[in-house]
Amino acid sequence: MEALESFPEMIRIVVEREWAREGGVCDAPGYSLAHNAVLKRHGAFNDDYDIVWTLLNMAFTRGAKLSRAIPAPVELERLLGGCGADCVSWLRANYEEKFDRDLIIALCESVYFGEDGNEGTWKLEKPKLRASWRDLPLPAYVYTGRNTREWRMAQKALLWEDLPDERVINKDDGVAKPSPEGLARICRRFGHERPLFFGDTASDRDAARAFGHGWFAAIGDLLPDEPLRFDETEEALCVLTGWRESK
Repeated sequence: MEALESFPEMIRIVVEREWAREGGVCDAPGYSLAHNAVLKRHGAFNDDYDIVWTLLNMAFTRGAKLSRAIPAPVELERLLGGCGADCVSWLRANYEEKFDRDLIIALCESVYFGEDGNEGTWKLEKPKLRASWRDLPLPAYVYTGRNTREWRMAQKALLWEDLPDERVINKDDGVAKPSPEGLARICRRFGHERPLFFGDTASDRDAARAFGHGWFAAIGDLLPDEPLRFDETEEALCVLTGWRESK
């Protein structure tokens, strides 16, 4: 089985568990890197918990075997073609809501954080930057789709536990990508106008575009057509600012 990181692995586990609980046959993985690429290239799926809820409800009318019920990546991309920025409204308008959203969110949190005696998938976090925020060539801020509790896990992985909370906008602030408001709040708070925003998904890109000032640098291979695209965050910093991480 292909190796998945923290949130994709959580998605796989919850999809398979809930499918089996409903009497379905788990004859294939409930999530893959290819599915992740399709969903993260779509601006409506910033929230990984809603990915689980969407996939399960889409799959419910397609038969008992998970291999057939979960749309293949190419088909999934086609089906999502009519989905705008609000995946919740789109799903409810087009599919029966067999799986309750609040329940799915609670199950996802349990698997990610490792509640009820289980080890959480958060331990699979892989930081995209291995340097202190204090050592970066530009002032560092975070606009994340995670809530505060999820962000604390990312802080641990990054070793950024000393980053002041005032430098972070997260879901609990009432803002979620692809809204540009997170970028706007940071700029207002600290007197900036043209941020350099690093992101790896369509919702990151869409937030930067909607903000309309500064630059967006895509990290990874999900957004290959972005003019500023880099394999790693360190590479992007080096190229764009001339910075070199001290060894």
